Amino acid sequence: MPQLPDFQRLIGRLRLRHLALLDSLGRDPNLGRAAKTLHMAQPTASKLLREIEHIFETTLFTRNRRGLAPTPAGQALTRRAGVLLAEMHATHAELLSTRQGAAGRLRIGVYPVAVPEFLPRLYLALQKRWPGLHISITEAIDPPLLQQLSSGDIDCIFGRIVMDMLTPDLRHEALYNEETAIVCGTRHPLLKARPADRAALLQRSTWMLPARQGAIYHMVASWLASHGISEPQVEVETTSVFATIEMLNHSELLSILPKNVAQAYAELGKVALLPEGDLPAHYPIGMIYRKEAMVNPVMKGVLEAARECVE
Repeated sequence: MPQLPDFQRLIGRLRLRHLALLDSLGRDPNLGRAAKTLHMAQPTASKLLREIEHIFETTLFTRNRRGLAPTPAGQALTRRAGVLLAEMHATHAELLSTRQGAAGRLRIGVYPVAVPEFLPRLYLALQKRWPGLHISITEAIDPPLLQQLSSGDIDCIFGRIVMDMLTPDLRHEALYNEETAIVCGTRHPLLKARPADRAALLQRSTWMLPARQGAIYHMVASWLASHGISEPQVEVETTSVFATIEMLNHSELLSILPKNVAQAYAELGKVALLPEGDLPAHYPIGMIYRKEAMVNPVMKGVLEAARECVE
């Protein structure tokens, strides 16, 4: 097997146009469409691809009737090219922020469980370290955020750590555990049901959950199974706490909230906690990041700030 070229040689020969072409071919392995996307002639794109394969001394794509098919090396390079270009885009945005007086830019992904209490504490800790830091926050569920992290579109994620969902390019650190409570509207029939009738009511109940898959769904499904009930019937999907509370009080849906959040809203009369409806903290809450992230002092500082928030 031929050796890869020396890294310093790559630095001297690889250009951003090469990365842009690799990224485009990774999204759509068709040289003609890639050339059009990058506003260049197809012969120019073909020449760039030959240059890239010469630089790496390996075949990145095989040609077929439909266009191009990436080799394993091509798959690896197109994925990494996308990450590098995302980092360049983030660097450009951060430079623009600093020109406008900000101390830098941090792109955070959060799962809903980390929003109510942890996220405000993290914000204050980060502002104390870097006054004027511009923070971009994206809230979503596991699969889309993990994909954005792997592709370099966000810098880190705070939320439940589900090991089965982490790809080899990601690392994590657990920070704390959070119980989850099953909640309902304050007039839900289950609150006044006799113990003998609860199982039948639960069996017929419909749910509002972040998704029809993922950690929360499986936690609820396991809880129902322990009561001899089949998997939850999810009618509504949302990650919004506000939408959850409003929907519960105008329906007979069941849902989940972090237990401390559920208790706070229950004291205000906004929701009710289902009797015996606590879900154990199967998954720790923590920070997920790309494995190379900790060479960046800023990311080290973010992790240190996160640790301070839970001490």
